[in-house]
Amino acid sequence: MYSMRIKPIIVLLTGFIFVSYPIAQDKQFMDMKGPYLGQPPPGLTPEIFAPGIVSTEKRELNSVFTPDGKEFYFSIQTPGEGYAVWFMRKEEDGWTTRRKAPFNSEYSDVDMCVSCDGKHMFFGSTRPLTTGGPPPGDFQIWVVQRMGDGWDEPKNLGAPVNAGKRSLYPTITREGTLYFQGIFPESFGGRDIYRSRLVNGVYTEPENLGSAINSQYNEGDVLIAPDESFIIVSTGGRPDGYGGGDLYISFRKDDGSWTKVMNMGSRINSSATEYCPMLSPDGKYFFFTSKKTGNGDIYWVSARIIDELRKSSNNR
Repeated sequence: MYSMRIKPIIVLLTGFIFVSYPIAQDKQFMDMKGPYLGQPPPGLTPEIFAPGIVSTEKRELNSVFTPDGKEFYFSIQTPGEGYAVWFMRKEEDGWTTRRKAPFNSEYSDVDMCVSCDGKHMFFGSTRPLTTGGPPPGDFQIWVVQRMGDGWDEPKNLGAPVNAGKRSLYPTITREGTLYFQGIFPESFGGRDIYRSRLVNGVYTEPENLGSAINSQYNEGDVLIAPDESFIIVSTGGRPDGYGGGDLYISFRKDDGSWTKVMNMGSRINSSATEYCPMLSPDGKYFFFTSKKTGNGDIYWVSARIIDELRKSSNNR
């Protein structure tokens, strides 16, 4: 584990005070250069991402690159401590060693996504809504804004996004529409996938995506393509599943509706649990987490596999 000494920088901007945390202190570098932590790119067979560096004996999940490809964020679950966000940064001397992101709390922080312009990061957290206040007892969605080379103080998105239960795993489109998992009165069973549009800077009432995506089972860990052309969700218990939880994909039709989700198949799914779908900013690689090797490792595969599934979906 690597520690990081944080010195807040106070920035006064348009009447508001932000606390910006620099993210490049105490640098140590790995012997890795080039994009994607210097890892050789995969083909159509999923491979463990950065074995021994990112994917270790711990439980790693989430796989988030910033749009410029210079920062990589992921989560680690530690028994008894919950989740924490870690990151690595690409500089002239190579990629820095992994360290905790400065906006972590003493509570669980997990399931990050970065807006397409790189200006905001959304994530799930169990931290209190106010400093010194009680924790909410469930995950809610928070956002941090980019401030130079760091991030400002996290802010809770509030209602209506967090009006339900277990609002988590945010993913965002180029237009700013937020997709996430949650439990609301109109949910089909347990967790469902919802969409909240950004209108005049405000997130609207969440919309349930309907029976093409949601079911009596728990849907979660949703990935939306930046152009909303496809959606991937993790679901456990469906009759056509391979194991504890599988990744399913749906494609958006010309009329805006969704095709019925279909299992992504044995190249992605196994008798274990597959979850946490992510897409690289350039759209070339699909990332996910699988427990087939133990606690959970991050895998990546060429995103051409999504194009193949699209063709299969069109033939159904």
